[in-house]
Amino acid sequence: MRVDFTPAVHQALADDPASVFITGALGYNALEEVAAAYGPRFLNAGVAEQNMVGVAAGVALAGFRPWVYSIAPFAVYRCFEQLRNDVCLHRLPVRLVGNGGGFTYGIMGSTHHALEDLGALKTLPNLELFFPGTNDHVAAAVRLMRDLPGPAYLRLGISGFASARAPLSENPRTLTRHYAQGSRVTVIGVGHAVQIALTALEQQDLAALGVDLYGISRFPFDLESDAALVESVRKTGTVLVLDEHYRAGSIAESLRLALPPVPYFEALTARYEPSQRYGSAQFLLRQSGLTPEAVREAILELRS
Repeated sequence: MRVDFTPAVHQALADDPASVFITGALGYNALEEVAAAYGPRFLNAGVAEQNMVGVAAGVALAGFRPWVYSIAPFAVYRCFEQLRNDVCLHRLPVRLVGNGGGFTYGIMGSTHHALEDLGALKTLPNLELFFPGTNDHVAAAVRLMRDLPGPAYLRLGISGFASARAPLSENPRTLTRHYAQGSRVTVIGVGHAVQIALTALEQQDLAALGVDLYGISRFPFDLESDAALVESVRKTGTVLVLDEHYRAGSIAESLRLALPPVPYFEALTARYEPSQRYGSAQFLLRQSGLTPEAVREAILELRS
């Protein structure tokens, strides 16, 4: 998704002369054109994420609207206090961008995985979260973030199971996408985890199981605007959520609280064991049981 983020943020800077871009010494072979185009509006803060967020807050207080970019675990965990105290409590228009959500960084191990980022950030006041499901979804998220009066976080990832399936429809306000029409079970993919369900549609004959598939990409939810999703949940009474995030604090947990109560609700989420092994994002997803095959098995179990 980083490849698609670059032209999107390039356009955001072009549209808004008050926007600036701050990177934590990352973005090589991706952000050079942005740096060349905007000169003093592009700042490399170095390997100093806490200071980087503090600088972004100061820039915002001076009337600018900064975009702040780093690897997701560095952008979120290292500077959580600065995000809380300097940015969110003052509702400053700082746009934090974390590259490598979920298992994206694969073999680099748990230090580079972002499997608690959304859960941690959900607790902060005034902060909106965006987690696109597909590469072509990134630009829409950037446009929405650009116009917000307060802070926002953008989670960029690469799915271990990629699909190019086009959505049936999209809600431009919430970025919720509807991918498959069915009447027996509502499946919801959180961010790029929707790719697992899309791959399952192609490989596991989910259409025959009556899957009504949605992709969620924004938090807090606006379920009044997503009335079709709510109606699907009421109609099927059965919900399966896919979330490339630890279960505790996940968007899946928030969905269970926000959606109408149903007889059957299950979530497939990331898992961690001290004895686990490391490999590609797909390897780690399989190790966590987040696979197209697991989606089909979960649906059959929910319906039994």
